[in-house]
Amino acid sequence: MRMLHRLEPQSLTEPAELSGRKVPSLSRTLKMMERYGLVELRWKGVALVPSALATGFTLILE
Repeated sequence: MRMLHRLEPQSLTEPAELSGRKVPSLSRTLKMMERYGLVELRWKGVALVPSALATGFTLILE
C-alpha cells in the first residue's frame, strides 16, 4: 500500500514489476484488498489503476 501511495501507478504493470509479482497475482491481491476498503481499483481506458485508500493502520492483537 505504501508503494501504491508513493508511486501513483497508472496501471498494474509498474507495481507488479517493482514487487516481483506477476500482474494476475497482484490483481487478485488488490481485488481482495479493495473488498476490505484498503485500495481502490478503477478503469482508465484499458488499464486497471490501483490507488491506496489506507496509508497506515494499527493492528491490535488481543
